[in-house]
Amino acid sequence: MYYQSNYPQYYGGDAVYPPQYPNSGPPPPPMAMQAYSAYNVNQYQVPSSGYGNYQHPGQVPGMYSVPVVQQMHQTAVQSTQQPPQVMEMPTTTYLKTMDAHLYQYQMQKQMELMEKMEEMLRRGQDLSHKKAEEILEADKDPKPVLPEKVDNTITEEEIKATVKEEMKRVFVAELMRRQKVSGTFDMTEGTVKPFKKYDQGDPVAEWYLKHRSINVTNKPWDPECDCEYLRDAMKGLGTNDDAIIHVVSSRCNQQRQELKDMFKALYGRDLIHDIKGELSGDYKELVMALFVSPAEYDAWCIKEAIYGLGTDEQALVEILMTRTNDQIKEIRAAYPNVVHKSRVAKDTQFEKDIKDDTSGDFKRLLLSAAMGKRYEIPQNRLEQAVQEIINPQDNQGTGMFEVNYTKLCDQEKAKVEAQQLYKAGEARWGTDEETFNRIFSTRDYYQLRATWDEYVKITQRDILNSVDRETSGNFKKGLRAIVMNIRSRPMFFAEKLRDAMKGLGTDERTLIRIIVSRSEIDMVQIKECFLKLTNKTLWRWIKEDTSFNFKKLLQAIVGKN
Repeated sequence: MYYQSNYPQYYGGDAVYPPQYPNSGPPPPPMAMQAYSAYNVNQYQVPSSGYGNYQHPGQVPGMYSVPVVQQMHQTAVQSTQQPPQVMEMPTTTYLKTMDAHLYQYQMQKQMELMEKMEEMLRRGQDLSHKKAEEILEADKDPKPVLPEKVDNTITEEEIKATVKEEMKRVFVAELMRRQKVSGTFDMTEGTVKPFKKYDQGDPVAEWYLKHRSINVTNKPWDPECDCEYLRDAMKGLGTNDDAIIHVVSSRCNQQRQELKDMFKALYGRDLIHDIKGELSGDYKELVMALFVSPAEYDAWCIKEAIYGLGTDEQALVEILMTRTNDQIKEIRAAYPNVVHKSRVAKDTQFEKDIKDDTSGDFKRLLLSAAMGKRYEIPQNRLEQAVQEIINPQDNQGTGMFEVNYTKLCDQEKAKVEAQQLYKAGEARWGTDEETFNRIFSTRDYYQLRATWDEYVKITQRDILNSVDRETSGNFKKGLRAIVMNIRSRPMFFAEKLRDAMKGLGTDERTLIRIIVSRSEIDMVQIKECFLKLTNKTLWRWIKEDTSFNFKKLLQAIVGKN
């Protein structure tokens, strides 16, 4: 059973939130995790035969951790077909450089997968229905194949044909999984991954050897070991904060959920209650956020944005404009219990609260996002757009695959809707906000990119420029968030992190919300974009802008570049 959940909890503030963000306490204790969650990036697998003995089928989506199923960017040398061009923003050159680097890296990894598949076929092993990570993890140190064990009944032509077929199947499957997690086929990697085993020098292993006379070095992760280590850190006078920081920052969200259950089974105590009694301020808010399931935490953050003094429009935009359809559905399911734990939950409460606390075009934009009905690329259309990469030197197929974006999008529809946006804004006195809302809120990411490309041809303006000229207030902020998120989500969050820390004071609530929520999804890419924006690493900014254990835990989650 796989948990589609990896998007930890976040948000915090100073010991007390600033006046505009009334503090109603840390996030609520998490509810039971469902068997499937759209938040699961790490594809963490629950142990089926007891604690401490699970198999991890893969890591965070994307090029680095599931290397075989990468989105392949086409080049002019390799194909006449070009993906929709990203608008030329100040950061575009850097993003293209990063894409080129990933392109070379992913080709290398796909070649490794092809070699692994060929080897397995010659051994007579079946590749069907296997995931990429299962193929790569199988027999990492295989023994030499004896001549009599080699399958001589299969020809080289049959091997190549089978490998090509399996490569495309695995590629498409991974792209579909990414779309469920992030709405795009983009390659991402988090800084927090499922903890697999205790390495030499691990603090938990050293403590266990000293106090239990059991050596767990190089053994699979065992939640009981972690719980005993945490219990010792909180017993008696004082608290071993380094122990808490080590465990919390190096275990994925689903593993933290297991720790809570195991802690209660071992000691009859509530881990969250014990931790709350030991910590304080922003540090406590951050730890509490990390122990809440992703969907419930998003729901809690929306509740805080609405029920506090005034409305935190930034939080509403950031959450509702960046979550996928399935994630929105999980938020809607969790929201009534977060808002009204003491009475029967109302399914309609989510929309009602948004209606009551916002107004005008901004309200309608939020309600559209809250439906979780944005179009997605169906698998049959993706399969038609996925094509083999051709070697330009001999015009032969390479056995590796990429996405032809011109086949993925409806170009005629893009031209029509670009004209509609023009008539709704630049071509008239005033603005037809309804047309902007309809197109921006429902089209899939790649259709919108194509539409915005056509819009430039008509108006000779970037879509962001028109949004700034033709709209205003929170409605403009919402539309800008959609554009920035669809063009480059890591850059969108990098800018938000920079804004949270620049100038006098720090917006701790936004800082916690973004770092924790993206730590298992795309924090590696966010850090790269942040370095480009500021010429300093995110780790360095945190060091200079925060302090004490709050700083230590944030830095442990983010990691050095």
